Amino acid sequence: MIPAGIDTDDLARQIGEDAVAFGGKVPAERIAELEPGLIDAVGHADATGFGSLGVVILGETPPHTPDLRDVAQDVLLATDVDTVIVRAPESGAIVSDVHTRADIETAQWPFLGDPDVVGGVFGFIDDVNGSSVDWVSAVALIVIALAAVVVFTVLGARRRAGWSSPQA
Repeated sequence: MIPAGIDTDDLARQIGEDAVAFGGKVPAERIAELEPGLIDAVGHADATGFGSLGVVILGETPPHTPDLRDVAQDVLLATDVDTVIVRAPESGAIVSDVHTRADIETAQWPFLGDPDVVGGVFGFIDDVNGSSVDWVSAVALIVIALAAVVVFTVLGARRRAGWSSPQA
């Protein structure tokens, strides 16, 4: 449920302008402090292959913090970004069309615990990017390891067979 006082249509409109949105109760000086860094973080997300990102900053944490996920989901559905981060003073939520829930949850705990909102967004992006598994390389390494096991098993079996056969 969307908490009273949060206008997801306005947040989506702001995301459409510069990928950063502020709820109505964020003081103007806080907006001036955060917005340039958050715009840089959005650019960092695009530049590093994270995908398009929208960041929403709220001035108050709703009484029922799981509602932040509903806010994030509504903003995601109303915009063309791949991932939406909603950050409130005491909590936050992240939803994505391109990143797995596991990757998000792994990276969100350090992010939510970081009082430096801008630094936390940069860290979150880097953590999610670093958690991706290169499956082609992983499968190739597994195949190579299995091939090595087979080769050494065959060589070992031949050597034992050679040692255990009677000498003429």
